[in-house]
Amino acid sequence: MPKLNVLFTLAVAFGLVLTGCDSSGSNQPAQPEGPDVVEVSAVHDHEAGEHLFDLATDEVPSGWTTFRFDNQGHQPHFLILEKMPTVDGDQKTVEDSKAEVVPVFQNVMDDINGENPSFPDAGFELPAWYSDVAFVGGPGITSSNETSETTVNLEPGTYVVECYVKTEDGTFHSVKGMIEGLTVTDASNGASAPPESSLQLTVSSKDGITVDGAIGEPGEHTVEVTFADQTAYAHFLGHDVHLARLGDGTDMDALGAWMNWAAPGGLAGEAPATFLGGAQDMPGGSTTYLTVDLEAGQYAWIAEVPNPDGKSMLKTFTVD
Repeated sequence: MPKLNVLFTLAVAFGLVLTGCDSSGSNQPAQPEGPDVVEVSAVHDHEAGEHLFDLATDEVPSGWTTFRFDNQGHQPHFLILEKMPTVDGDQKTVEDSKAEVVPVFQNVMDDINGENPSFPDAGFELPAWYSDVAFVGGPGITSSNETSETTVNLEPGTYVVECYVKTEDGTFHSVKGMIEGLTVTDASNGASAPPESSLQLTVSSKDGITVDGAIGEPGEHTVEVTFADQTAYAHFLGHDVHLARLGDGTDMDALGAWMNWAAPGGLAGEAPATFLGGAQDMPGGSTTYLTVDLEAGQYAWIAEVPNPDGKSMLKTFTVD
């Protein structure tokens, strides 16, 4: 199938405060409970050539939840949360994604790279139900030997967690095994408030990345990220935001080009900068939080979109 037809096929598919009583009987405001923490590791099985998630659990209660993502692999990874739809009474799961979605994306990437499809029987057409999948955040790109924390408010449902960073040869990590199922139950975890933030960041298709406040000194900071809106770009996905630590010789053009999965070499292999996490795609109006521990140096907020600088989605800053 010609590349333009393949890409067109893909484009069509997208689109309390609580009070309590102290021991003396007087009414005192109850302290809000913090988010639950889910420990997740990215690991690489060298012998089998697999990239895998090591999830501490495959079932969590609903509510504010922090994903602490420890990248023990040798390449950058992320964890995006995908809330799966129910179609005509059939709840879609990770097995449906593995069978009907992941192979199609790999075939498209193979076509872009001028190669034969890895999964000839899967073709190039996504299932109709895929347009009802909701991307609801998760830890952003995290480089090898780094740990990131992202907090999201999870609703009950069936989820897929995956990483679609690519190996040097253009194979998505999800094809290599980095895709798992997660169930969010109706029971609440009791977390009545998200983390307290010291910086507010907004992402929109009109204004790009805008920041209210500044990270003026090293140490731990919690950033509130709000998605003012959401839209699909030329790579058929929406915007997100990631935090990169820049080196003295970081090639900013190469960094921007690396953020486009649909380009040969995009999101593949080693990144041109060290990534410290971020916030994955979320619907417009959503808010999430990321906690980072920064040392003095040069940094950038950047979105995983084609030409992020041209969309005002690349913002550099300095921590003194």
